[in-house]
Amino acid sequence: MTELFQAIWHQDLLFLQSYNRLWLLVFCLGLILFLESAFVFLPLPGDSLVIFAGALVGLGVLDPYVSLLIVPAVATLGACLAYEQGRWLQQRPGRWNIERLLPEGTLERASALFERHGILALFVARFIPFVRVLVPMMMGASQLSRGRFALVSFISAFCWAASLGLFGRFVVNTPFYAQYGDEIARAALVIPLVLFVAASVAVVVRLVRKRACNKKTCLVSRTSKVPAKSDSKGTMGRCTAQD
Repeated sequence: MTELFQAIWHQDLLFLQSYNRLWLLVFCLGLILFLESAFVFLPLPGDSLVIFAGALVGLGVLDPYVSLLIVPAVATLGACLAYEQGRWLQQRPGRWNIERLLPEGTLERASALFERHGILALFVARFIPFVRVLVPMMMGASQLSRGRFALVSFISAFCWAASLGLFGRFVVNTPFYAQYGDEIARAALVIPLVLFVAASVAVVVRLVRKRACNKKTCLVSRTSKVPAKSDSKGTMGRCTAQD
């Protein structure tokens, strides 16, 4: 895999086109996109990777079926897993505690999208990180038909993969790419990694803040209850004395 990334970094197209283990790259892309579509707490750079795959198709490194079939298929499988999580979490108390992992307002945005557009919300949600996992979870929680969900999910994933993939393919066939191809190829490797690190740090920061806020709220609640208890005991004492 090291020589593969070095070839992408240095734009060695001859090596890439003759490399006989490209399936490893396709497997890694598929695995990351599956996980990103299935688990809301994994801030993986799905959009960037789909554009990257489209660019490799445009350079003749990957076959078009990778962007048009494999990417939508793994994204749909991930969405189906998110759907099943929604069905399972619906039966558990405190099921939406995942909100503490999300950027502020994300859960409300996903709820509004689902309530307004129903199953068609998948087409919009697919282009919004985190929301593209939450909407399938909400559809699972609402007991939407599995078959209907899977069909619409695949169509929306196909539109997502095709549009972003075509954008990546378009970029590598422009005069701008011909002039700055090396810099763009390196950015295509670095940007997803930077986005992943930044999103992971943001998740950790939100968790720490929520925990600190909960501790503070709990402390305030306990402090406010102390006078009430002493009052109550005093009143009970007085009542007993009167009796």
